[in-house]
Amino acid sequence: MTQNRLMITNIQRMCFHDGPGIRTTVFTKGCSLHCPWCSNPENLSAVPEHYERDGIQGTYGQEYKTEELVKTLLKDRDFWGEDGGVTFSGGEALLQAGALEEVLKRLKELGVHTAIETALFVPEENLRGVLPYIDYGIVDVKVLNPAVCKEVLGGKLEFYRKNVRLFYDSGRLKLFRVPCCREYTFTEENKRLLKEFFREYPNVPVQLFAIHSLGEKKYRSLGRTMWKAGEMEQESLEKYCRELKECGIEAEVIRI
Repeated sequence: MTQNRLMITNIQRMCFHDGPGIRTTVFTKGCSLHCPWCSNPENLSAVPEHYERDGIQGTYGQEYKTEELVKTLLKDRDFWGEDGGVTFSGGEALLQAGALEEVLKRLKELGVHTAIETALFVPEENLRGVLPYIDYGIVDVKVLNPAVCKEVLGGKLEFYRKNVRLFYDSGRLKLFRVPCCREYTFTEENKRLLKEFFREYPNVPVQLFAIHSLGEKKYRSLGRTMWKAGEMEQESLEKYCRELKECGIEAEVIRI
């Protein structure tokens, strides 16, 4: 894959949870983690993959040149209004930092509001290159025990913490988002670590949401089985949300 091409699985329009206003969300292919609860299995591998779903065959993954992608995205401009724009998600968009930087820079030249949702388990230079062209950053917060993070997610927590601090100091980190499951991210230990973590970053709101099984059909289309999590009760999320607020942390429970 050449640097000036971005590997994408989907361009989703009229999104309301991926940044301010109405967004067009670009889902990039390839991820640095392997979260058991992932609902986008088509975005884990960095290369195109064959699928079969409901009798229809196709390929997850298509390369876009910078100008080709920008032209496609600008078709939605009338729907964004004053507050909306484009969000890059994944997978992990920062794994394609070179191509992503080109697209973001071009969008900024055209006055488009840009956002990214990222897990930040990437080399620091990947983040530094795109930071000047990002208006709004959403950072996922998952497992904060280094050993568990490495074993379960395959990520080095020290990379993550350095990148979060860099993002925060840039003034572009606007939101933390926590996918909640009792087995990994909503254990008593991790809930305590989350509180400590959020206190390090004043004025960054937190969104909590229960993981779901909406990606099950996509797993089957790839000949894989989706991991089954235990039930995550809304009442438990609301209780923890209140605990965060009592600590002075702005928090809310959302549905995705």
